[in-house]
Amino acid sequence: MDHIVRIVEGRVLLPAGPWGVLPDVHRENRGHDFYPPFTELAGIPRLGSTADVPAPAKTLHIHYAIPDQSYDWYVAELDPTTGRAFGWLRAGGPYGEWGEFILGELETFVLPADPRDPRGRPAPPEPPAVPMLRLIQRDTGFRPTPAALCLPASTI
Repeated sequence: MDHIVRIVEGRVLLPAGPWGVLPDVHRENRGHDFYPPFTELAGIPRLGSTADVPAPAKTLHIHYAIPDQSYDWYVAELDPTTGRAFGWLRAGGPYGEWGEFILGELETFVLPADPRDPRGRPAPPEPPAVPMLRLIQRDTGFRPTPAALCLPASTI
């Protein structure tokens, strides 16, 4: 069966499955879908189902990040009825931890604009015509990978 994802009024409509409708309010600014295709979401283990798997052997299915920042979220398990995920996360520092997060909250999150230009100098006095949003991006090239192969060894 072909699963086609459509975007209507800023929301992702899935053809089947318990989620039904997923927010994708920053799709235009992000330049890609926040959520992977439904067939990929459906293949992620249910929340709590890999509790007996050692952390280095857990498969990470999706990677989200804020470009040029030390923010990462890797999804290992997912509750398809709520969007709650379990995985590895790092919030602005060199270390990460295993925990839960909600995909819908990540999708709508906007990091405040950085007042410096890319070289670290103060921004010009007048703001740019269109402020640059710093959004959480899905790593569209990421493929399911064991945690031991993609996370810092000291944090697994």
